[in-house]
Amino acid sequence: MVARRGRAKANGATAKKVVEEVLEVQEEEMEEMDEIELSSDEEDDQDDDVALIVLKRPPVTERVVQEVEITEDIEITGSGGTGANLKEKKGYVKEFIESEGLAMILSKDYGLVLFHLSSVWLQETQLDLQTTRKRLSPGMEVTFYDRSFKGEEYKDLSDDKVIHQAVAVWTGETRPDTVLRKITDEEYKKTLEEHRSTFMLYLRGEVFLRAAFVRVKGDVAGYINDKMGIIEYKDEKEKKINIFFHVDDVKLFKKDLREHGRPAKSILPVGSPVSVDARRVHVVGVKNVEYQAICVIAGSWPLTPHPTLMPGGQGSIAPAYEIPAGNYTFYYMELALEGRLTRKVQDLKDLLGKRGQIHYDWNNVEYIQSKEQLIQWRRQFGAYKRKANANFTPGQKREVLDVFKTSEAYEEDIKEENKSKITNKVLSERTWYTPSAWEHGGLRLKEEVKDEALDGIGAAAGEPLKKKPKAEPMSH
Repeated sequence: MVARRGRAKANGATAKKVVEEVLEVQEEEMEEMDEIELSSDEEDDQDDDVALIVLKRPPVTERVVQEVEITEDIEITGSGGTGANLKEKKGYVKEFIESEGLAMILSKDYGLVLFHLSSVWLQETQLDLQTTRKRLSPGMEVTFYDRSFKGEEYKDLSDDKVIHQAVAVWTGETRPDTVLRKITDEEYKKTLEEHRSTFMLYLRGEVFLRAAFVRVKGDVAGYINDKMGIIEYKDEKEKKINIFFHVDDVKLFKKDLREHGRPAKSILPVGSPVSVDARRVHVVGVKNVEYQAICVIAGSWPLTPHPTLMPGGQGSIAPAYEIPAGNYTFYYMELALEGRLTRKVQDLKDLLGKRGQIHYDWNNVEYIQSKEQLIQWRRQFGAYKRKANANFTPGQKREVLDVFKTSEAYEEDIKEENKSKITNKVLSERTWYTPSAWEHGGLRLKEEVKDEALDGIGAAAGEPLKKKPKAEPMSH
């Protein structure tokens, strides 16, 4: 124990000596520094006495800021100097030209718009053509972007020499995220041009089906069998014209006849008033039948089907429409339609055989022979429960909507504002630098005389930087 205490005393003495030596060295190394002038030293003496009377936390304030999300560098240009129209337009699918390809949209405001199934998004997704075709039915509402082309090459399509083509078509309320990226792709633009060229080849090749009669009024005259019948139409000279029809081509109060689940002879009685679109045919060996129904409509008209009006051609009889002066013709553009109708004509020939005479089948046939029966027949389909169209008067000629026409919509390339996504965000904060905080001891910028060069030009030239505004406390 004694030895340990001795060693401790020795160590303590040594440590004291080392500390004294260090202090001596530090005193030798210390230098006198020049005084540093602070900006406050230049102030007048009257500002020396500053007292902070109130010091409270400033109140919470809110402000709205815009967050900008920059998207890809986007540029859309159309041929002929026409760009893509970035205004979202509404329309509905009017007609499929090809089974898995070209089709038409009808917009009440902008007329007809060509599109292709490869340009369709179902909700947020692009699917294969076959699936898209199955899920996209005529009459379905869609939203689209389009581009317009005008020139002499389109004179056979419209008087305005114009065609509209959709660059993107989608279902649902919101535009899919991939649309803008897709429509700016160069290969995609070339594909759109090919689609437009294909359509024009169809037009010049005269492959579309002419409608000789459009929405002419007639009555069901009788049935040849359970599937086929004759409609009688009287022209302006009261001449009776027989139109052959098939029940598969009948729309009964906006639905396909087969959807009602009852035989045609029962649900579409003899004497029923109908509207008919028909083509002219020559049925070898069959007498008194020169026309075949393309579409038969009983009751109110559905959105589809409906033919398209184009300049030229052999003309069409359409007493329900206001047709411009000159020569115009209605056409159905579905390429497969003529083949289906031709097979039905062959069925008629096979049924009538060598006789060539039409004999009606009256078995299980219902009749409409009075106004009361007509009202009763219409009432079963809810015809009198529907609200009447206030913009249409019975007997009034209708405007033709199924045309290509020039729209007044402004077309433009995708500009800078379309490259970014802007969202508003509310920020909550506390700051002394606001007038609302002055009463709580807040700060404000002191106004000083400034003679600075703009944007730091003077500093760049080697001039000394001027003083910046200083924050000074608010006195009361």
